[in-house]
Amino acid sequence: MHELFLKTLWHRICLFALSAMMAMSGSLATSQTQTPSVNDLEEVIIEGRRVTEEMSTVAYDAAKFGSQVQVINSVEIDTGGFTNFGELASGLIRGANIGYSPDEGEFTIRIDGGSDRDTLLLLDGVPTFDRGTPLEDLWGATAIDPRMIETVEILRGGQSLYYGGNGGLGVVSVRYKEPKGEQRGEFGAYYGSFKTREVYGNVAYPIDDAGVHSVMFYGRSYESDAHEIFSKEAYNDVVLELGGRHDFPYTYNLIGGKYRWQIDDETYFKAGYEFATVDFRDSFPNDHIFNPNYTEYPKFNAAFRTALNDKISFEAEAFYQAPTLKNSEVDAQICRIPQSVLNPVTKRPFTLAAEFEAYAKANGIPAGCVTNPETSLKADRTSRDGFYVNDKGELYGTLQNPFPIGAPMGYVIQTVASFGTGIPVKGFGEGTQFKAGYKEYGANARAKILWTDNLESVVGVQSIITQDNSATEYGVSDEKIESNGIYADLRANLDILEGMALSIAARQDFNNIFDDTFIWRASVRQEFPRGYYFRGSAGTSYANPRAQELGLFGNTRNNPSLETQEVETFGLGAGINSEFMGGTYNIELGYFDTEISNLFGNAAIRDVCPGVDPTRVINPNIITPTEFCASWPSFGLTPLDVATFNTKAIQDIKGYTLDVAFDIDQWALDFSFTKQESFELNPLFGLTAVRAGTGQALTTIVPGRAGSERFRQSGERPEWMASALLTWSPTDRWVVALNPRWQGPEYAYVQNNAARLVDASGNRTNPDVNFGDYFVLNASVQYFMGNEKQHRLMLRVVNVTDEEYWERGGATDRAFSRAGVRGELTARDPAYFYTYGWNGKPLSFFFQYEYNF
Repeated sequence: MHELFLKTLWHRICLFALSAMMAMSGSLATSQTQTPSVNDLEEVIIEGRRVTEEMSTVAYDAAKFGSQVQVINSVEIDTGGFTNFGELASGLIRGANIGYSPDEGEFTIRIDGGSDRDTLLLLDGVPTFDRGTPLEDLWGATAIDPRMIETVEILRGGQSLYYGGNGGLGVVSVRYKEPKGEQRGEFGAYYGSFKTREVYGNVAYPIDDAGVHSVMFYGRSYESDAHEIFSKEAYNDVVLELGGRHDFPYTYNLIGGKYRWQIDDETYFKAGYEFATVDFRDSFPNDHIFNPNYTEYPKFNAAFRTALNDKISFEAEAFYQAPTLKNSEVDAQICRIPQSVLNPVTKRPFTLAAEFEAYAKANGIPAGCVTNPETSLKADRTSRDGFYVNDKGELYGTLQNPFPIGAPMGYVIQTVASFGTGIPVKGFGEGTQFKAGYKEYGANARAKILWTDNLESVVGVQSIITQDNSATEYGVSDEKIESNGIYADLRANLDILEGMALSIAARQDFNNIFDDTFIWRASVRQEFPRGYYFRGSAGTSYANPRAQELGLFGNTRNNPSLETQEVETFGLGAGINSEFMGGTYNIELGYFDTEISNLFGNAAIRDVCPGVDPTRVINPNIITPTEFCASWPSFGLTPLDVATFNTKAIQDIKGYTLDVAFDIDQWALDFSFTKQESFELNPLFGLTAVRAGTGQALTTIVPGRAGSERFRQSGERPEWMASALLTWSPTDRWVVALNPRWQGPEYAYVQNNAARLVDASGNRTNPDVNFGDYFVLNASVQYFMGNEKQHRLMLRVVNVTDEEYWERGGATDRAFSRAGVRGELTARDPAYFYTYGWNGKPLSFFFQYEYNF
């Protein structure tokens, strides 16, 4: 009740303030205030620090009018020595949780308890959210080069207003270094543990004497064998026998160029192009043997900004990108119980290998798999007992010596284009391996108008078009996904309350193959004497559906009534910016409350559309896609094909934050603590338990919180986290930094059938795994040499205390093990299920040299 009261009160305050703004607009005096210069914005205090470096006008205005904004500069990034953006985000971005595994080669950025859909990551204005491919996800965060970053701006709360979808919990905007009309550059090398080696550099220089036109060229080459991602215990025995345990080398390459035309003090045009490749391995220890991935990220972006006069400024950005992926996925080929031979007792295929083997012996048929009935292969393969030959040197696979059931026989390409041409797409060369990806282009333009000293507005338009760019073998529709939006933001500094800045804004998006969307946002900041302040914001945002959810893949069709995921956010904070001992400090307490509704779901048509299969029970949580259900037979679909829909479920996210920052003499600290509840529906709620070993259905519900609570903390969302960056500069040549991170409980949930198993005492045999509750400390020491301190040396120590921890947890089973294939372990047995993790870096050392000129 108190939360509803707070939201209602907040909405009324916004309506009152809007009325006051409109009433005052006619009486306010004509302003002579200049638009903030492109190169010299007014001073704004963020995290207790006076920000004087360049920042975008959007971030500047967001901070001024009540949003929570964090700005990370290149000095802080250099101090960390980060090798990818995932490491950077984990170490420096407040409230960030990294999805997947940066050390493996793919990751996403999540802030404040949200999912991959709710944090929009931009690189020089280009969105990196994966739009959907028929092969794998393409996570653009992996293509960001930390050596090239000038600033990272984090705008919290619903931020879809200026940027479109997927900014429900915030926007992370990365800006690369740029040419600025002068000659400068840097070259660096990095070397350390796991055979990590890297060279990078950039150089900028003016084309003309005045520096009106300037260019920059940059590049990076990074390779690492990486540490042991999966421990040996994570692998199924057959996967081990086939060589599935191997290194996970990671390769990153980048080349790019930028151009800037400084037309006058208030006007510029800039453009850039870059091409990044990220190669990594993505095999899983339960069933994959070898899975190299090859990704490419070509990007073009351009921007223009000008001040038409002292009242009106204009800026626009445009981009084009075409990320692609190709990979090889090789699985174990295992000898299995023949399904063509029926058990004479049950009249069904055998389920236990031992029973089939006894039957085969009695009836004179092979007791395993025959792959070479003519015995034409040479028996000189001795690579491993149990693979090509047995311990007597006899060739497996013949009528006389068949592969035993459960034994590995070799390798098989995992996937064919199931709704395309039906040929392999994850092989090793021409005819068996094909690229998948999409192309996307868009533009965003806005004008800022200063009506008076106290009243201003922003109006803008944005258009984004996405289209599949995969090989025709995948059978994906090339229909364009178009989203066109218009937005407006009215802002005021209210004299009725000195120090108050208020913003009220709205946006309407028009979408061609999913529902149109309207969102709004309001924010306020109130400055009080002695540096105290209050900020608050509320509004709505949304998350776009991806290509597969829009029915563009061949095994389904578009659900025309599909709505975007709706995000409603509410946040506030109170703190102080002040001075102490010749420096500055900030302390802030914050609160956020987010509800995500219209969550996407997908299932077989028979489980979505009423009446298709009377024997099926439709999940009451599904919002029935009436129009789709009436038309699916006309598309040639079957009841087993997939339908996408919205659900009635609501994800509720609440959290508290404490941020402390100071910059005093030789010391600087940035500390952040986030306590978050990111609740999702608990799929085990109210389900009955199952007796382990026998499969007997019991009348009691699953014991503990798993069966009794309707909601649970979302998987891979820590209950709390804290991080800090503490630096000490005893002289102008030495910098010592500590970058600790504390992670609270974070869960990998076991599969539902495993979670229901209980022993004779009624206790769960397969509890969920908490892979959080760890502490990791990174540190660095920098020394600057040369008359102008142009030479930078750094020693970076990762995981100083050698903490053992997982970056990510996964739940799986022994289906690809000998015992699983032979039927000796089944889904009734606790040992059939297990959980494994992606290991974090152990104690490791890295050395960096950088020359700036």
